[in-house]
Amino acid sequence: MIRTRWLVLSMVAAVVAIGTLAYWDESRRSEEGLADFGEQQASVAEAAALAVRGELSTDRARVKDLLAGLERDGVRVLIIDPAASAQLLDGTAIHAASLDDAVARKANVAQLSRADATQLGFPARKALVGLSRLPSGWTIGVAATALRQRDRDRAGFVRLILAMALATNLITVFGGLTLARQRAQLVLARELAVAETARARDEELERLSRAATMAAIGSGVAHELSTPLGVIVGRAEQLLARANGDERTAKNAQKILDQAEHIDQVVRGLLGLARGAPIALQEIEPGQLVREAAELVEHRFTRAGIHLTLAVADHLPSVRCEPLLFKHALVNLLLNACDASPAGATVQLDVARDGASVAFIVTDDGEGITQANAARAIQPFFTTKPVGRGTGLGLAIANEIASSHRGSLAIAPRSPHGTRACVTLPIDPEPASTGAAHA
Repeated sequence: MIRTRWLVLSMVAAVVAIGTLAYWDESRRSEEGLADFGEQQASVAEAAALAVRGELSTDRARVKDLLAGLERDGVRVLIIDPAASAQLLDGTAIHAASLDDAVARKANVAQLSRADATQLGFPARKALVGLSRLPSGWTIGVAATALRQRDRDRAGFVRLILAMALATNLITVFGGLTLARQRAQLVLARELAVAETARARDEELERLSRAATMAAIGSGVAHELSTPLGVIVGRAEQLLARANGDERTAKNAQKILDQAEHIDQVVRGLLGLARGAPIALQEIEPGQLVREAAELVEHRFTRAGIHLTLAVADHLPSVRCEPLLFKHALVNLLLNACDASPAGATVQLDVARDGASVAFIVTDDGEGITQANAARAIQPFFTTKPVGRGTGLGLAIANEIASSHRGSLAIAPRSPHGTRACVTLPIDPEPASTGAAHA
């Protein structure tokens, strides 16, 4: 708005400067017009002098008759005797200092003031007198009023002033309208900024509320799982102790113990994430992450009759993450894709470099997700699954895990059908804001 104000002022100043130059040029042309008009009168006086040359000393009345033919409205003839003052043809004496001075200087043109012009019966406007000297010493003067010349000049000046005033007013009006519009836009932008700040604050409060809810639910889940997990671990240890060399029994018992430990670690990790606890970053190969995640869900895909394929690009850089949490995020994406796919379909997990990040992309051939649902998919407790088959926390947890690693999660529909879920990890990120420790 300040720049616009200065622009308007600069344009007004430019109009004034141009107007001043035009006024100066108009004044100069006016003076040149008066000079040309004076030269015309001098030419008329010279012609008159030639007509009466030699007559002044013989027949004064004859001379006056000859010169009287030159007089008309706005034109007077003077006879100037060097021994007396100037006279009109009717004998009226004219006393004008500027006329006497021009005669004394032997000038061809004399310019009479407004007051002197009235002595000739002219309106109170400047008058020009063309002068021509005779050999006898007499001077013939032909005077004409500059009324029409001055009126034309004045009309030109008035038009110039009106044009300047119109241009200045137009610039001022349009500048004022522009300033008013900018002011309104600034007010609107300020209101939108306030509204956006309020919306962001509300969203942040809602997010914090959801996080608190998730933390409370997670704490309850952890508490409720502790007892059955303890029972499972105890019975598995008993089975392992009674294996008595039975390799199959020992292997199954150890598998139960490993999975129980895995559940315990995942629950503890998610609780720490919900509470904002620091995460321990480790350097790991992307291929190892996806292979271990695929092993965790292999039985679900086999039971559902769905094929899972992995495609890991060559020469990928290592990433820094908390492996247990990030594998859990991948597991959630894979299980969602499995649930959305019909029997015999294929779910693919691609891993490739995407600029400064490594992208883990899960695609399926299911019915797909709408654009509106894709935008809400990462919200806690939002699910499109039938009641009893989904909690609406899987993608929300995956999104929180990605965010805690300075990555992102994006859900989008595929064409012609299916869903695409992409989670990214930055390559060699800065330490997480949660105070990540290096393992």
